[in-house]
Amino acid sequence: MKFAAAFAILATMAAAAPMAERDTAVTDVQVLQYALTLEHLENNFYSTYLAQFSQEDFAKAGHPDWVRNRFQQIAEHEQQHVSLLSGALGAQAVKPCTYKFPVTDVNSFVALASVVENVGVSAYLGAAASIVDKTYLTVAGSILTTEARHQGWMNSAVLKDAAWSGGYDTPLDFNEVFSIASAFITSCPAENPALPFKAFPALAIGMDGAVTTPASTEGAFVQLVTGLGSKTYPVENGKVMLPHVQGIYYGVLTSSSDTTKVNDGNILAGPMIFNNPFDSKASNPVPTL
Repeated sequence: MKFAAAFAILATMAAAAPMAERDTAVTDVQVLQYALTLEHLENNFYSTYLAQFSQEDFAKAGHPDWVRNRFQQIAEHEQQHVSLLSGALGAQAVKPCTYKFPVTDVNSFVALASVVENVGVSAYLGAAASIVDKTYLTVAGSILTTEARHQGWMNSAVLKDAAWSGGYDTPLDFNEVFSIASAFITSCPAENPALPFKAFPALAIGMDGAVTTPASTEGAFVQLVTGLGSKTYPVENGKVMLPHVQGIYYGVLTSSSDTTKVNDGNILAGPMIFNNPFDSKASNPVPTL
C-alpha cells in the first residue's frame, strides 16, 4: 500500500534526533507525543466501557445490536492509532495514564463518546499548522478524518442529531485540548516525557449566564469559538450574556476583548464545551456569534 512506506518513514524519523524547534518550541516529536496522549485516553475510554457494558446492556438502553458492534470497531481504530504512534515514537513514546470518566450507564457512555471524538477532531485540526514534516501531516490528517467519521456516525445514527455543527470544524490549540483531556486524567507515569503544554483552570457557564471558575472574572470576557469564527462577550457581576449557537462549540475565559488577540497568555480558564443540538428542519446558517 502507498501509505505503508509513509508509516515506515514516520517511524524512522521519530526515532532520529528531534526536529528543529519552531517559535512555539514544539517539535514534530512532541506533536506526536501529544497525539499519542489523546489516543491513549480514547483507547482506554472505549476498552473500559465496552468491557463493562454488554450487548444486553446496550439493548436495555434502547440501542440495536449494530450500535455496540460499531463502537467495537471504533475501539479497534483507536488501538490501531495507539500502535502506530507508539511504534513511530519508539523509546520516546508516552505511556497511558490513569483515567476517570463521568460514565454511569450506556447512554452516558454514548454521549461522552461523541464529545471525546469531537475534541479529537479539534485537536488534530489545531495541531496541523504546527507539523513541519509532510509525512507526519498526512498521517495526522488520515486520523483526523477517521475521528470525524466516528463523531458524525455517533451524532446522527446513534444520537439522532446532526452529524455536523456548521460549515467548518473548530480547531483548538495544544493547551486548550490539554485542558479538556486533563479533566479525565488522574495521574500519569513519572517516566513520561514532559510536554510543553499546560492545563487552564476549569470553566462552567450556567443557563443563567453565571460564570463558575477558580479564576478571577473581574474585567474578563468569554470568547466563543465555532468553526473558524469567534467573538468575545463581557463578564459583568459574574455573569455573561451569550447567544444560542447551534451544534458543538467552545468557550474560554480571557482578559482580552479583542478576539483576534486571545492567546495562551491571556486565557484565564476553559475551554467549556457547549452542545446545542438542532434538528433536520434547521436551515443550517452560518452560526451567529
